[in-house]
Amino acid sequence: MNQGKVWRVVNPTIGVPIFLGSVMVGSLIVHGGLMINTDWFGAYWNGGQKAAAAAAAKPAAALAPDTIVSQAPTPQK
Repeated sequence: MNQGKVWRVVNPTIGVPIFLGSVMVGSLIVHGGLMINTDWFGAYWNGGQKAAAAAAAKPAAALAPDTIVSQAPTPQK
């Protein structure tokens, strides 16, 4: 470890909690910014209820009228 002499200046019982606390604060800032500045994150946490509600509100005929399944074509002679 090339920075081993730092513990001669800062006691490890003080330096390690300060380091881990700064990592935690940085993580909370990043995650808070993600939650505030995105529009998809809330829907992600709610399980995509907006998309499910929008799909349920559409009538069945409007979804895909051309997807009627027919029988296999008969072979031509």
